[in-house]
Amino acid sequence: MSAKMGVRFFDESIVKGGFPPGSTILVAGEPGAGKTIFSSMFLYNGMAKYGEKAIYVSLAETKEDYYDEMKRLGMDFEEMERSGLFRFIDLITVTPETIEKEIELIMGEILTFRPRRIVIDSISAFAQLLGVEKTRMFLHTTLGRFVKSFGAVTLLVAEKPLGRGVIGYGVEEFVVDGVILLRYHKIGETVRRVMEIPKMRRRAIEKAQYEYVITSRGIQFLEVPDLVMTRRDSTSEKVTTGIPKLDELLDGGVYRGSVTLIVGMTGTGKTTFSLHFAVANALLGRKALYIGFEEPIGQLKRAARGYGLPIDDALKENLKLVGWVPEAKSPVHTFIRVKQLIEDERPDVLVLESLTALREHMDPDELSKMVRYLGLMVKEHNIAAYVTLNAETNFEVVPHTRASTLADNILGLKYAIVNDTIERRLAIIKARSSNHSRRIYRYEITPRGIEIYG
Repeated sequence: MSAKMGVRFFDESIVKGGFPPGSTILVAGEPGAGKTIFSSMFLYNGMAKYGEKAIYVSLAETKEDYYDEMKRLGMDFEEMERSGLFRFIDLITVTPETIEKEIELIMGEILTFRPRRIVIDSISAFAQLLGVEKTRMFLHTTLGRFVKSFGAVTLLVAEKPLGRGVIGYGVEEFVVDGVILLRYHKIGETVRRVMEIPKMRRRAIEKAQYEYVITSRGIQFLEVPDLVMTRRDSTSEKVTTGIPKLDELLDGGVYRGSVTLIVGMTGTGKTTFSLHFAVANALLGRKALYIGFEEPIGQLKRAARGYGLPIDDALKENLKLVGWVPEAKSPVHTFIRVKQLIEDERPDVLVLESLTALREHMDPDELSKMVRYLGLMVKEHNIAAYVTLNAETNFEVVPHTRASTLADNILGLKYAIVNDTIERRLAIIKARSSNHSRRIYRYEITPRGIEIYG
C-alpha cells in the first residue's frame, strides 16, 4: 500500500498515489528550505489520517525542541506518542565511537515497533559519524531489508551546502528510489521556494518544478486552479455595486463569477467604490471579504463611517476585513494566503485592494500569473470580485493590460478640469455580457458616499 503525504495536491498532482511501498526517498535542500517540516508532515499525516505508525530518528534537535516547533505548525507529536503511534529516537549526543551501538538499538526499536513510516534527520550527519561506506551498508542491508519486507517508506533528510550542486558527505552516492530537492532563491526582498523531483521510481513526475511556501500550516503548494475557465455554467445572477446609479449603468449590477477592475489615480475613490460594494452586499445577507494591501483596517473603517456607510452593522453580519502588507512575501505566498481566506470564508463577494501594492513587490510576469490564478479561482467559486489598480486612464487605454484582459468589467475613474475646477469622471470601459452605458459621467465623493450625476 502506497504511503500518501496526506496533502491533497501532492498526492493527486505531484507524486500521484503517494510514495511506492518499500521506498527509500532522499529529501535534500539547503538550510531553511523546509526539509524537516516536509518530512514531519509525512509522518504526522500518516498517523493522523491513516493510523500508520512512525519513527523519527533525530541527529539535529532534542525531542522537546522538536515537539515544540512542530506544535507551532499544528502537529502534536506528543499526543501521537501518547496514542502509541509515534516513537522519537534522539541521537543528538551520539559520537563516532557509539554510533554503531546506537544503530543496533535503532533496529531493535524498528523491528519491535514495525513503523510504516521512518525519517532519519539528517543522513548527512549520520554519514559524518558512521562514514560513507558503513552508512551505505546500513541503508541497503540492515534498514533496507526491513523497508522492503514490510512495505515501509523511509525519508532520508540531507543537507545541501549553500551554493553547491552536490548534496554533500557522499549522500548523493546512495542508491535511493526517489530524490526530492527543496530549493529557494532570493528575488529582491522575497524568497521563492521550489520543489524538484529528478527521480521517483514507479511514478511519473509531470513538471520540472512545483512552487511552495512555508506557513503556519506547514508546507503548502501552489495549486493552480483549473485552466479551463470554469466548470460551472455561467450564472445569470447579478449583485449590487452598492450604488443604485452604478447598478443602473451596469444593467443591474455585476455578475457572480465576474472580476471588476477599478482603475484610477489616487483620490478618485477606488476605495470608496469598493466599500460601497462590500458593505451593501453584506447587509443584503451575502458574505463579503475585503482584503486590503494598502490601508490599515482602522483607516478603512473610519473612511466608511465618514461616507455614511453602515460598516459596523455590516461587520456584525457578513463582512470580514483583512489586511497585510505584501512586502517581503513571494507572489505564491500572497496567492496561497488569499486562497486560504476564500476557502475558509466562502465569500459571495470579494474586494482585493490593490494590484498596485502587489506590483511594487513582484516581478511583472509573476504578478500577471497570480492575477490569472485569482481570476480562475473567483470564477470557480462563483464570486463577484472587485480588484483595484492605481493608474491613470483616459478611458481608451487601460494600464496593466494583462489584468484588464482577464477582467470581465472595467470601471475607469479620472480627473477632469472644467472651468478651472477639478471634477471626477467615470466610464464603464467594459462590461462583459451586459448592456451597459457608454457615456462618461460626473461623480462626487460626498458625506453620503459616491453620488453619480447625469
